[in-house]
Amino acid sequence: SCDFSPGDLVWAKMEGYPWWPCLVYNHPFDGTFIREKGKSVRVHVQFFDDSPTRGWVSRRLLKPYTGSKSKEAQKGGHFYSSKSEILRAMQRADEALNKDKIERLELAVCDEPSEPEEEEEMEVGATYSSDKSEDNEIESEEEVPPKVQGSRRSSRQIKKRRVISDSESDIGGSDVEFKPDAKEEGSSDEISSGVGDSDSEGLDSPVKVASKRKKTVSGNGALKRKSSRKEMPVATKRSTGISSETKSTLSTFSAPQNSESSAHTGGGGDDGSRPTSWYHETLEWLKEEKRRDLHRRRPDHPDFDASTLYVPEDFLNSCTPGMRKWWQIKSQNFDLVIFYKVGKFYELYHMDALIGVNELGLVFMKGNWAHSGFPEIAFGRYSDSLVQKGYKVARVEQTETPEMMEARCRKMAHISKYDRVVRREICRVITKGTQTYSVLEGDPSENYSKYLLSLKEKEEDSSGHTRVYGVCFVDTSLGKFFIGQFSDDRHCSRFRTLVAHYPPVQVLFEKGNLSTETKMILKGSLSSSLQEGLIPGSQFWDAAKTLRTLLEEGYFKEKLNEDSGVMLPQVLKGMTSESDSLGLTPGEKSELALSALGGCVFYLKKCLIDQELLSMANFEEYIPLDSDRVSATRSGAVFAKTNQRMVLDAVTLSNLEIFLNGTNGSTEGTLLEKIDTCHTPFGKRLLKQWLCAPLCSPYAINDRLDAIEDLMAVPDKISDVVDLLKKIPDLERLLSKIHNVGSPLKSQNHPDSRAIMYEETTYSKKKIIDFLSALEGFKVICKIIELMEEVVDNFKSKILKQVITLQTKNPEGRFPDLTVELNRWDTAFDHEKARRTGLITPKAGFDPDYDQALADIRENEQSLLEYLEKQRSRIGCRTIVYWGIGRNRYQLEIPENFVTRNLPEEYELKSTKKGCKRYWTKTIEKKLANLINAEERRDVSLKDCMRRLFYNFDKNYKDWQSAVECIAVLDVLLCLANYSRGGDGPMCRPVILFPDEDTHPFLDLRGSRHPCITKTFFGDDFIPNDILIGCEEEEEESGKAYCVLVTGPNMGGKSTLMRQAGLLAVMAQTGCYVPAEVCRLTPIDRVFTRLGASDRIMSGESTFFVELSETASILTHATAHSLVLVDELGRGTATFDGTAIANAVVKELAENIKCRTLFSTHYHSLVEDYSQNVAVRLGHMACMVENECEDPSQETITFLYKFIKGACPKSYGFNAAKLANLPEEIIQKGHRKAREFEKMTQSLRLFREVCLASERSTIDAEAVPKLLTLINEF
Repeated sequence: SCDFSPGDLVWAKMEGYPWWPCLVYNHPFDGTFIREKGKSVRVHVQFFDDSPTRGWVSRRLLKPYTGSKSKEAQKGGHFYSSKSEILRAMQRADEALNKDKIERLELAVCDEPSEPEEEEEMEVGATYSSDKSEDNEIESEEEVPPKVQGSRRSSRQIKKRRVISDSESDIGGSDVEFKPDAKEEGSSDEISSGVGDSDSEGLDSPVKVASKRKKTVSGNGALKRKSSRKEMPVATKRSTGISSETKSTLSTFSAPQNSESSAHTGGGGDDGSRPTSWYHETLEWLKEEKRRDLHRRRPDHPDFDASTLYVPEDFLNSCTPGMRKWWQIKSQNFDLVIFYKVGKFYELYHMDALIGVNELGLVFMKGNWAHSGFPEIAFGRYSDSLVQKGYKVARVEQTETPEMMEARCRKMAHISKYDRVVRREICRVITKGTQTYSVLEGDPSENYSKYLLSLKEKEEDSSGHTRVYGVCFVDTSLGKFFIGQFSDDRHCSRFRTLVAHYPPVQVLFEKGNLSTETKMILKGSLSSSLQEGLIPGSQFWDAAKTLRTLLEEGYFKEKLNEDSGVMLPQVLKGMTSESDSLGLTPGEKSELALSALGGCVFYLKKCLIDQELLSMANFEEYIPLDSDRVSATRSGAVFAKTNQRMVLDAVTLSNLEIFLNGTNGSTEGTLLEKIDTCHTPFGKRLLKQWLCAPLCSPYAINDRLDAIEDLMAVPDKISDVVDLLKKIPDLERLLSKIHNVGSPLKSQNHPDSRAIMYEETTYSKKKIIDFLSALEGFKVICKIIELMEEVVDNFKSKILKQVITLQTKNPEGRFPDLTVELNRWDTAFDHEKARRTGLITPKAGFDPDYDQALADIRENEQSLLEYLEKQRSRIGCRTIVYWGIGRNRYQLEIPENFVTRNLPEEYELKSTKKGCKRYWTKTIEKKLANLINAEERRDVSLKDCMRRLFYNFDKNYKDWQSAVECIAVLDVLLCLANYSRGGDGPMCRPVILFPDEDTHPFLDLRGSRHPCITKTFFGDDFIPNDILIGCEEEEEESGKAYCVLVTGPNMGGKSTLMRQAGLLAVMAQTGCYVPAEVCRLTPIDRVFTRLGASDRIMSGESTFFVELSETASILTHATAHSLVLVDELGRGTATFDGTAIANAVVKELAENIKCRTLFSTHYHSLVEDYSQNVAVRLGHMACMVENECEDPSQETITFLYKFIKGACPKSYGFNAAKLANLPEEIIQKGHRKAREFEKMTQSLRLFREVCLASERSTIDAEAVPKLLTLINEF
C-alpha cells in the first residue's frame, strides 16, 4: 500500500545523503509506479535536475513536497540545504507545484530503457553486492538485444563487482555528498562505454551478454544514477577520494560498510581469487611463439615491428563495439599501455591491466578477463608512475558527445552497431623523454632537464676509425631544441661528452645504422635510458623530408615574420643550401643533423606534442666544446679572442664526481651538491650548464669573480633578494605551458581539443593558477631588479650590471621593461574570480570580440523590453510579461480575460497554462534570433577566451624569456657568492693569467682543500695541501716540470689529492672562489682523468681495456694547456707490461705534450727511472711508521695526508691488508714473497748496470759488490 500517486511531488532520501525533490510517475515499461516485495515498498520517481533521471526509492524514505517556502525547507528545517544544485531542483519543483497532476506528468521525460549491461561493466568503482537492504536498493532493467549469439551469450550473467583501490583515496577535492552539476552532461558514463542504444553494445569481455539484474549498494559505495533519457539508474561504488563534481543528478548514495563489499577486492574469479589464466592469455594469436606484427611479420623477421600487433579480423568481429575499438588501438600501439577513457574513469584491459595491478597497485575487477582502472583526476599520478618505470602510456579520450554521435549516424546511409559508438582517439602518448607536465600530467619531480635524443651516424672512412654524428635533443618541458652535426674519433669522445652534458632519458636512432662502438655506448653508459629504433625513411626521415614537413605543417608561422622569406628558425635556415631560396634542400654539412631532427619530429608527432613544441621555434645549434680548441701552442692570445670553454668529458665528470657520485649514483658528496644553493629551478639548470663547461677566457672569468665580490659587498640587499627568489616558480616551464595552452595550431586540429573531460573545471583552475603564478613570479622579478638598481652603480662586473639593468635605461642592459605588460594583465580579468571558478571573463576593452557580443546582447535585450512596453500599450494590459527559457524565451504571457479581446493577427499561440496564454510574433522571433546569435558569440569568445589570453601573453615570449635568463644568471652568481663567502676554512679568489712566452702553463694551489670533503675518514679536519705544477718557485732543477709523479701508501690520499686539483681548477674557471690560501693558474682547456679501476660489463670491456681506452683519449686530445690526472695506470695486466706502458705514457706527457700532469703510481722502478728527469718532479703522500721491522703485521702506519716532495720508499700494501683484517700468517707469507721479488728485481737492475758499464768500459765500484751479495743471498 502507498499513499502517493502519479503526479505527486515528494522529497526522496538516500541514507547518508541529502533530500531531493522528485516527481512520482509510472515506470515507462511496467506501467506502474509502485513495487511491493514482502514488507518492502518502492516508488518510481523522477529527480528534478538539469538532466532529469529516474529510479526506485524506498517508500519510507519519501516525504510530501510542500514547496521551498515551507518551514521544513527553510534553514533549520528537515529538508534544508544550501547547495545550489538542490536549490535549482526546488525551483523546478515549485514550478511543478503550481500545475495540476496531469500537467506535472508531462514533465516526466525519462521514458526509455537504459543501456546494455556491457556499458556499465566498463565503469570503474561500481560495487554490486547481495545485500537486500530495502533502504539502499535501486533496481533497473535492460532490454534484451534483438539478436543473441550463442547460448552462452544469452545466459543470465551477474553484474561484475568493481572496487576502487585504496591508493585512490588521496585524490583531492572529493565530497561525500552528491553534487549534481548543471554544467555537466548527465549521459557521460554510458556514452563513454561506446553505446548509443540497445542495438549497440558497449565495451566488455568478448562475450556479449544481455540481462535483467538487480543492483544494491553496499559498503562505502554509492549509487551511480544515469542521466540520459535513454538509461536507467545503475549502482556505482565511489571512493571518498574521488573528485567531487559528478556529472548526473544522483551520482552517489552511500550505504554502510559490510562484509560483502570487501570480499572480492582482489578481483579475478567469482570467489575473489585470480583465474588460472586470463582471457587474453588463452588467445592463440597473442602467444609469443605465434605473435605477428601488423604486417603479419614474425619476430624473427628483420623488419618486424614490435610496436604493432596483428589481430585477426574474425576476432574483432566477435568483440563488442567498445572492445573492438580498444583492440584496434592496441594493435597499432602494442608497445604502449592504453589508458582507455570510459566515463569518468581510465580503464586498463588485458595485458595492460596486469601492468596496472603489478606496477600501480590497482585491483582487478571480477571476471575472467583482466580489467582495472582509476578515476580521471588520478591520471597524472598513475601515468607518471608508469613512465618513470620505463613504460610508454597512451591516453585515449572520448572525442564525441552522444548528440554528436547521433548526428553523425543520421548522416550515414547505412549504420552498423560499430558506428553507434562514441568516437575515441589517442590524445597523448607519454614517455620518459616526452613529458611536458601539462595540467593532466602533474608537476615535475626534479628541476633538472631530461632530454629526448635523436641521433644518426655515418662512418667517415672505410676503416671505421672516424665517424660523423647528426644529433637533435630536446627538453620537452621547456620546448628547447638543440641540433648539430660533428665528426668524432674511434672512441666516440665527442658523443660521450654530449650524453654526459645533456643526459638523455630516451634515445631514438635509425634502425640498422649504428656502429658497434655506438651500440656499446647505448648498452653501457646509456643503458638506463629508453631506447627505440625507428624505421629508415618512414619513421626516421631524411633531411629533405624533414625540411618539407616542417614547411608544410606551418609550425613556425605564429613565431616568425612571414616577410622574412623561408618560414624556418634562423638555426635551421643556416642548415639549408644557400642556393635553394625555398629552404627545401639541406646543406652539405647538415644532412645528418636535419635527419636526426626528422626522427625527433616524427616521434613528437606520434606523441602528439609536435605542434606545441615546434611552434615555439626555440632552436639552438649544438657545437662540441672541443671543436674550436686551442692548438698545442703556448700562446694565450686565443683564450682572449674566443668563447672557448673547458672540456669536461663523460669520464672526467664521473671520476671527479661533479654531478653524481660513484657510490650510489646520487648527488650526495658531489661538487654540484656542495655549491648549489640556487633558489630557482631555472637557476639550478643554468648552474649545471656552467659546471659542465667552465670558462677559458680570463676576462670572462674575472668578470664573474668581480660579480661575486660585488654581491658579497652588499649583504643586506642580497638577503632581501634571496627572500624574493624563493617565491619565484619555475617560470621557464610555466612559459612553455602557457604557450602550449595558447597554441592556435593545437586548438584547431589536435584531438585534445575534442576530448570530453569530466574534470575540465579542475584543469581550467590549474591552468589559471599556473598563469597567475607566472604573473606573480614576474612581478617578484621586477621587485628584485628595483632592489638591485639601488646599488648597481657601485658594481664593477659587466655581466652583473647587464642582467639587472633595464634595456630602456641603458643600452647595455639586458633586462626587458615588463611594467606595462604586467599592468595590462593585472586589469585584463578578475584574477580571484578566475582562480575560484576556473573561468576567465575578460574585462571591458581587453577582448574586442567579447565586448562586441556583450554590447549586442544589451542592445537586443533593451529592444525586447521596449517592444514589451509597446505591446502592453497596444493591448491595454500592464500585466503582460515575458515567459520562457532557452530558445523559447520572450513569449508574451497574456491573462485569459484579455485574450478574449481581439488580438493582433501576428500573435502566434505558443503555449498555455491555467489563466493565461503565451504568444510569439515575427518581431520577437527576429529579435530573439539576434539575441541568441550574440549570446552564442559571447559563449564562443568565453570558451576560447583562456586560449586567446594565453596566446596574447605568449606573443611577448622573448621578453618573458629574457627576464628569466637574467634572473637565472643572478641566481647562479648569488649561489657562487654564497659558497665563496661561507666555505669551510680560508677561501681565495683565483688568479687567472694569460700564458705567453714568459708565463708558461702552470697550476699553483697552496693550502688547498677538497671542496666536498671537510673531514678525514677518522673525523679530523681535512689536511690542506700545496699542489704546484710548473711553478717558478720550485727548486731550480725541476722548477718547470709539468709532470708530477705521485707516490705514497695505499689509502694515503693520492686519489683524493688528484681529484682535489681537478675540482679546484673547474671551480676557478667557473668563476667561483676556491677553498685554498692561494690559487693561481693559466687557463686549462680540458681536464683529463684516468682514475679508479672499473670494468664495463655491459660494453664487454675489461678493467685494463677501460684504462687503456681512457689513456688513449688523453694522448690523442691533450694539449699543452690541458690538465691530466692519471691514477695507477697499468693495473690489470702483468707487472712488467703495466710498468712499461706507464713509463711510455709518462714520457709522452712530460716530454712531448708537456701538459700539467699528476701521475700516481706504485711502480717504484718508474719513480727511479724519472728521478733525475728535469721534466718530472716527484712527490708523495707522507705517512709515519711505528715499530718498523721485518714483520709488517707488527707495524703501525699513520697517514699524514700531506703532499710533500720526493718519492715514498714503499707503498705499505701490507698495512692495507692488515686494515682489511687479512689473517696474520697470510700477511707474513706475502711479505716474504715480496722480499724475494724485491731482491730479484734489484739483482736484475744491478746486472743491467754492470752490463751497460762494461760496454762503456767504466764499472761502478759499488755495483759489483752489491750484485755479488744478492747472488749469495739467493
